[in-house]
Amino acid sequence: MAKTIGLYNLLGQVQLYISRNFTAAIGDDDKRTQLKYYIEQFIRDNGFTVEGIPDKDVIDRLYSEMAEYSILTKHLSDSAIEEVNINGWDDIAITYRDGRIEKTDEHFFSPRHATDIVKRLLHHSGMIIDNATPIAQGHLPGNIRVTALKDPIVDEDRGISVSIRMLHTQSVDRQYLLDTGALTEEMMSFLETCLRYGVSFVIAGRTSSGKTTLLNTLLGSVPDGKRIYTIESGARELDLVKRDKDGKVINNVVQTLSRPSDNPIYDVTQDSLVRTALRFTPDVICIGEMRDNEAHDAVEASSTDHTVITSVHGAGGRYAHMRIAFLCQRRFPIDISISIRQAAIAFPIVVFAHRLEDNSRKIMDITECVVHDDGELEYRVLYRYNIIGNEEVDGKVRIYGYFEKVNAPSDSLCDKLIRGGVPQDLLNKFTSGGDDK
Repeated sequence: MAKTIGLYNLLGQVQLYISRNFTAAIGDDDKRTQLKYYIEQFIRDNGFTVEGIPDKDVIDRLYSEMAEYSILTKHLSDSAIEEVNINGWDDIAITYRDGRIEKTDEHFFSPRHATDIVKRLLHHSGMIIDNATPIAQGHLPGNIRVTALKDPIVDEDRGISVSIRMLHTQSVDRQYLLDTGALTEEMMSFLETCLRYGVSFVIAGRTSSGKTTLLNTLLGSVPDGKRIYTIESGARELDLVKRDKDGKVINNVVQTLSRPSDNPIYDVTQDSLVRTALRFTPDVICIGEMRDNEAHDAVEASSTDHTVITSVHGAGGRYAHMRIAFLCQRRFPIDISISIRQAAIAFPIVVFAHRLEDNSRKIMDITECVVHDDGELEYRVLYRYNIIGNEEVDGKVRIYGYFEKVNAPSDSLCDKLIRGGVPQDLLNKFTSGGDDK
């Protein structure tokens, strides 16, 4: 006769049974394939059922609880999902790539259960979250970044809060950005031209505005013979290696990751990797995101005629240069106006990426900063997205707008591109139109 039991109580009994009889099946990856059989055997021998859940689903759920990541497992492998946000043990929100945000029907059993599963997530990258270290960042294979907070940072009855971000680089390419209206063909071509012919630039924007996606796409346009050196922090988000049909790598890429350590002696920082990059004779240096002292080294590298592209949290135009200057101040606290000017010289182009209220991503503007001989900074918008309508239709926000070419590149920027070897007919495509030259 079948015995109905709650899933949580059944999990406790199965865990006790496995730990007493088949401990190796949990700890040994090679033996985990046997775990489902042991779970099924225990349920069958004891006649257990869970109300409302088919037996096969019960077995899969118990296996996921013991060997995977509980209710998170199916979401982590879903290519339609962009973010999983755990607001608390009983509150999980899913952000889909099309902009939808939905709450899940499932949740963890308790605050402790949620914390245990997140600890398992972080363990993959060697990170620990506990009372002594209540904030932790880690990553999973497949370009998944995990940031977690536990009590006492969050309320004890909520247990833990987690942001899990998935970067689907394999499905976001140049054509995707054009088809989704993130920017125009001319804007994309202009940035690709700057990258190829030696003009450094920075992409500014808030979290989840599409900065890394645009970086990844632009780097994919670099000719295979040019050497790209990338620097990232924590998790690999740039997917650049190209292979031909025989599996041979056909482009020239060096990808590096910073490595934090509790012991400063073993700490490998992004700024040390920027300095190391110069020894690899790179054609392009890409810093995934500037957050600290590496900003100073990036400014130095670009100012010595290396092509550097990067991203930074903040708004576009002058605000991006101010943000870079403030980061540089951490290394050398000089006059802030001088630091801003240095940032503008190093990164004459600022791209402002933004996620709009309807969850679409747009390049709101591409701005050039001209640094005159007297040190004055002149900011000139080259391209801009103009919003003409924002309304709610059937409970969903819809935004209407259009891209505009405002100004052509300055003479000084054109001269730099010409020195970098840009063909004249390509340059003419950008110098025509706009309000002025």
